[in-house]
Amino acid sequence: GLKQDVKLNTEINTKDEVIIDGQLIGKLKGLKLNLEFTSQTLDTDVKSLKKAARQGIEEELKKRVKDIIDSKNLNLDQNYKITWKNNPIARIKKGKNYLTPEIEVISDEALNQKEQKNLYICLNDWLAKFISEELNDLINLIKLENNNQYIRAIAFRLYENNGILKRSEIEEVLKKIAKEDRKQFRVLGIKLGRYHVFLPKMLKPKAVELRILLWKFFNSTNINNEVPKSGLNFMTDENRNFNSRFLLLCGFEKFKNFYVRVDILEKLFIKIIEKSKNGKFQINSEMMNLLGCTKENFFRLMDFMNYKKHGSDENTFVYK
Repeated sequence: GLKQDVKLNTEINTKDEVIIDGQLIGKLKGLKLNLEFTSQTLDTDVKSLKKAARQGIEEELKKRVKDIIDSKNLNLDQNYKITWKNNPIARIKKGKNYLTPEIEVISDEALNQKEQKNLYICLNDWLAKFISEELNDLINLIKLENNNQYIRAIAFRLYENNGILKRSEIEEVLKKIAKEDRKQFRVLGIKLGRYHVFLPKMLKPKAVELRILLWKFFNSTNINNEVPKSGLNFMTDENRNFNSRFLLLCGFEKFKNFYVRVDILEKLFIKIIEKSKNGKFQINSEMMNLLGCTKENFFRLMDFMNYKKHGSDENTFVYK
């Protein structure tokens, strides 16, 4: 049949196996045909076999593209690929910035150019919408048009640093912004904290995972540290060799061998201010529960944050 160049009977079963006239010749992974040669098929004209297989899967590929476009049941995985039913159908490529990656379709040559173009448009739109929904506050920083050059400068620095900055790094710029103008930060979703300037919504688990993934890809960084699990507010660096720069991007500030999530750090600071009288305050269970750490580690953290015990009561602290 191959030699006669006739269209052979092709079947694609529930396991995505491609079978021609009863012979297994490969598997269809997403939109890509992976040929599997056996001792039997190796005796065959391989070029003709490929041609027959691709003729047989053409209609199936069209159906799959339609399903993808209609359902948009898609994911972006940790290998920088867009997947459909757990199979890669596209990979991201560097765009003009880390929030606007481009895409490259992964498909078999049996898929015609028209279908490829339709799929490309669909995947491009899906990815842009997906990023916009999860990282809207970050994207708004790029689009910002503001008459105050210092607010624009901080917004750009925030964008460059993936939504989080040490306040000490931009304190001089902040001092140049009038108190009245600082109200604009709230509208932009920017929090001016005691230790950091950041975007609180960008510390949500899905937002952290996505922005870190895009940042790592765009900057071609090989940092292997994983994003901390959702719900963790306090971590200790015990033989884990954390990368402090990476963890700051994830939303954790370093104090010696401790790491505290920046929004929790701000809540702790506010509680300390609320409980302070004449520069002194008492540690309570509410403060420790906020971090979820042991009493011993909490007291050590107080020391790292430049608070010291005052008088005979071990729970009373003052700022050094």
